[in-house]
Amino acid sequence: MREAEYRAHLSERKLAEKTREQRISALKRIERAYGVDLDSAFAEDGLERIAKTLVYSAADARAGRENPSRINIDRGDIRTILAWYKSQLADYIRFCGGDLGSEAADGETDEALSEALEAVSQTFGLERDLQTALRLNIGQLESGLSVIDGNAERKVEAGFIDILARDRQGQAVVIELKAGVSKPEAIAQILAYMGCIADQENGPVRGILIAAEHHPRVILAARAIPNLELRRYSYRFEFS
Repeated sequence: MREAEYRAHLSERKLAEKTREQRISALKRIERAYGVDLDSAFAEDGLERIAKTLVYSAADARAGRENPSRINIDRGDIRTILAWYKSQLADYIRFCGGDLGSEAADGETDEALSEALEAVSQTFGLERDLQTALRLNIGQLESGLSVIDGNAERKVEAGFIDILARDRQGQAVVIELKAGVSKPEAIAQILAYMGCIADQENGPVRGILIAAEHHPRVILAARAIPNLELRRYSYRFEFS
């Protein structure tokens, strides 16, 4: 994604700073979920393939169908949240000179999209806070761990790694954070990251998947992967 250019584009449109940051964060989340660079994907098919997965109709909701996208949605209404993501993607497509057509699902209202935006924004904020806190206190996760990504998400072929660390034995450790519940697709995501780092390191790699809770299928899958560990985070409130 041409982040600097797109930021300037949003500024020229006189959008509020919070709105600009939310749009950038949404696009980065899409890049991470699909393991792509938006500009490369646009050159291939105008981002149509990704856009098609961000459609969830009222009929889908009534039938209780699963989230068709790769974006982890652990709370809130799937339909309105995906409609919001699609609207952000559509705006970037127009910025790139393309046209996705209608960017929101039929029947969506500004109020519904506003509610979705709030839910997504809270998830963004929580994931950012988790990452910041863990980077500052990496030793609390495991004694002897040190961050080796220069305090910035490492970009690899499969996407962006939340935190890349090294343990006291010198082995690379891929750390993936999920706000709320980790879904089954998180297993494929972290394994893809581990595969990328294994190629770079030419050696074994460990993985740690952190979430408030883990989907039962995530727990079952992790049992078969000896170099993948599941951890849970919790909150501690202090008042003064």
